[in-house]
Amino acid sequence: MTGRGSASRSTAPRLRVAAALGMAALSSAGCSFLFMSRPPEPVVTPNYPVECTSSRAAPVLDTICAAYHGVAGIAILATPACSQEPEDVCIYDAGDKAAVAAVMLGAAALCTASAVSGFRSAGRCREVKGLNALCITGDLAACRALRPGFVPPGPPGSDPWGTRPPDRWGPPEPAPQAPPARPQ
Repeated sequence: MTGRGSASRSTAPRLRVAAALGMAALSSAGCSFLFMSRPPEPVVTPNYPVECTSSRAAPVLDTICAAYHGVAGIAILATPACSQEPEDVCIYDAGDKAAVAAVMLGAAALCTASAVSGFRSAGRCREVKGLNALCITGDLAACRALRPGFVPPGPPGSDPWGTRPPDRWGPPEPAPQAPPARPQ
């Protein structure tokens, strides 16, 4: 006898379980994709500070996410499916087991891709920031490593790094002197 209230399982609970697990898995996946600022390629103005994320915190969280979801997906696949025996203590029937394992392993793949991207981006950011620091201090080779063909801005003879004002401004004016004190 099948129908409402019977022992047979419908597909609606399976879909709800898979959807809930999918939402939970995807909410914890992709920290590097979502929260990291990638270094610009090429750096448009290499003699000004570059903004990007050099921290490896997000890819580490993605690695933990990938490990958790991967182990959970494999554990679900290793768990025996429920049979029709009423004495069985089980977690998933065969349909639920496949859906939940697929969601977990999919989340593990997403977390892995995000972690790889995040570690690459953080490493490139550190490299760009190092070259950027050298460029700001006047190393033209570092500037050209960030932007091939880079030519420092400014008229000929001026300091391209902005450490002194152009000569056309002339020498700085002396500070005004206080008038001498009057005797009383």
